[in-house]
Amino acid sequence: MNLEEELGRLLNDDRLDVRARPDATEVVVTGARRVRRRRTAVVGAVTAVALVASGWGVTALGGSLSLPSVDPAVLPTTTITTMTSTGGVTAAPPPHTVVETVTVSVTKEQARPNVGYGAVKFGMTEQEVTATGLVTRAPGGECAAFTWTSDPGIANAVLVGRGRGVVRIELPATGTTSKGIGVGSTLERVKAEYPTGQQAYGGGSYDVVMPGDVAWKYVFALDAERVVGIRMQRLGADCAQQGEQR
Repeated sequence: MNLEEELGRLLNDDRLDVRARPDATEVVVTGARRVRRRRTAVVGAVTAVALVASGWGVTALGGSLSLPSVDPAVLPTTTITTMTSTGGVTAAPPPHTVVETVTVSVTKEQARPNVGYGAVKFGMTEQEVTATGLVTRAPGGECAAFTWTSDPGIANAVLVGRGRGVVRIELPATGTTSKGIGVGSTLERVKAEYPTGQQAYGGGSYDVVMPGDVAWKYVFALDAERVVGIRMQRLGADCAQQGEQR
């Protein structure tokens, strides 16, 4: 018997037949489905872990998976405290900065009173009075004295006290007050214009303390109830030795 005949006999031998199970197809399909489900479960679990780590909600395998909400106004923080020591001694924190407050008091210079006769005002210095060109320097005593250039017959017409400036102004013969009172006016008219005044020195003058921030008064010198001279005088002036300074 040759080789071909031997092979043919073996192939036709019924003992070598492999018979398939009746449910072979179903078993194979079931096994394939089982493998597929296992792979799907593994992939879903990995995906869920990745999404949880990134803060997203996921839906997997018949259920809902979501992350807890985070209040945007309260974020978790981690504080790391370090301490440096040298030779077993802990370094001390830097000292506080000392801030020194210096208070400076600024005194505002008082405004000069705008009270006087013409360009000559109370409080002016000797130089300022001279600069007006209305007066001439005269011999003085405790206070610097000036006469009117236009009426030099009135002695001590303008007096300048030490540290106080002009303290007295006697009007020239042609001068008048703001209410028109001048040399020759009657006492009756003076009282009508300045009713708050008082007669002084036995009726030799009529004094009127003027209102306002400047402490001064009018002194109307009288003779037979007529005005013979008018002075503007600061109260408490220190030039009493230079003419009448009441």
